[in-house]
Formats: sequence, C-alpha cells, structure tokens
Amino acid sequence: MYGRQPESLCMHCIRSGEAATALGTIAPAMDEGMNAQFSDAVDVPDDVPVHIVEEVTQRTPGFYGWQQSSWLYHCGDAAAFLGPAGYSDLTTYPDALAMVRDSCYQLGWSQQETEAFLPQLDRASEPTAYLFRCLHCGAHLASWDIG
Repeated sequence: MYGRQPESLCMHCIRSGEAATALGTIAPAMDEGMNAQFSDAVDVPDDVPVHIVEEVTQRTPGFYGWQQSSWLYHCGDAAAFLGPAGYSDLTTYPDALAMVRDSCYQLGWSQQETEAFLPQLDRASEPTAYLFRCLHCGAHLASWDIG
C-alpha cells in the first residue's frame, strides 16, 4: 500500500474507499489531500475512465510484486487479478504467455533469450508472472517481475 501503514485493514473499508481516505497521503507536504493507494496506476490505457483507475488504486486490495506491481487493463476496464503464475500456469493461457513473450521482445531480448527465460517463471519465487482476465472478452493477460 502506498500511504501510511495501518496495523490492520477491514475489507469493507477498502471497498468503500474509507481506508484510502483515512490513511491519507504518501508525502503530505507534496501531495496534500491525496488518498492512499493499494495499487499504482502505471501504463493505464487512454480508453480507461478515471473512475476505473480510482476503483483499482483506492478501493481494490493490491498485490505484492518483486518490484512495482502493475494492474492490467483490457477493453477499457480493469482486468480481474487471478494471482501469481509460473510458466506451467501460463501455458494454459496462450494469450497471457504471448503477452509476457512480447514484453521480453520489447526489452530487446532475442527469441533465444526469451525462450530460455520463460520456463524460469515461478508462481512462488522469482521471476514471477501475474495473471489477469478481461472482464468483458475473457482474454487472459500477464505481466512479469523479477527481484
């Protein structure tokens, strides 16, 4: 969570937005009046409305990542987070595996480097993939992270 760290959180308070408001800002001197966030809003597509981003960042429990966890979006909406995934999990969802593969290529990795990396993905260790499902079309999406 980005904000003051509470001893405990009530799921109702997260869902209603009370927790994000009550826990305030990350840096009060810089972001006066900013709510705490449970997820960071990174690489949000232009077709996703602000109220959807607020729903994810301020009223949805986030997930732990090795670096900065990032929620995925599809069809103009937030996707459902299904959990951490390893390579064997992703082979069940070729669209999600293709997304991870493409992200490696975007980093400039060769096909050989990418194909050597993918089997290392581990749901309980690093590197880890994070699996999502589009609420509208059912496409499976994935990102990955390494410590």
